[in-house]
Amino acid sequence: MKKSKYILFTAGRGPIECGLAVQGIQMRFRKFLDSEKLNFEIVRRQLGQIHQSIDTIVFRIELEEISRVDHWFGTIQWISKSPVRKYAKRKNWYIKCCEIHLPETKQINLNDITIQSFKASGPGGQHRNKVETAVRIIHNPTGTIVTASDSKSKVQNKKSAIAKLTKALSKQSDALQKDYNLEEWSSKIEIQRGNPSKVFYGPKFTEV
Repeated sequence: MKKSKYILFTAGRGPIECGLAVQGIQMRFRKFLDSEKLNFEIVRRQLGQIHQSIDTIVFRIELEEISRVDHWFGTIQWISKSPVRKYAKRKNWYIKCCEIHLPETKQINLNDITIQSFKASGPGGQHRNKVETAVRIIHNPTGTIVTASDSKSKVQNKKSAIAKLTKALSKQSDALQKDYNLEEWSSKIEIQRGNPSKVFYGPKFTEV
């Protein structure tokens, strides 16, 4: 079963060249995902200090086994003269790639919900008053409650209530992701020099 996995590339607290390294290496990562026919999207991105640099970027990938991408995890080295500091002697730049866990949209599990029927109030005649066609759904893990009573059909109201619940849980997930302070989180990542998982060379990011 395919699951969403979040893969982060970050320059951490490194110099501006590390932001250029993230930009070039994440492009190589995209080509790798395409070659593996893995669906992905970019869910978060923090631009770097200069043009065409990225401090942090997060991919969401749909895959069954994380082992298909975990050989990217760890420190990644870029060997190149500084494109922005002419007289800089340093040629080795390091970034970090790792899996992170962002809040997911909560999937509706029938074991997690309580479905209640009740008599609809308001206009609609005797039928709406005598028959319990309205539906209330409680999502027990979050306490979210939605109701639907527009239709005279209990089945249709149940479908509408489930749609409302799905939308409500999705909004909760979006709010959690928005509150996820990517800059603060990535600044705490320690990037170790040496023993890189991958090495890229030069302005074209040729893999060594």
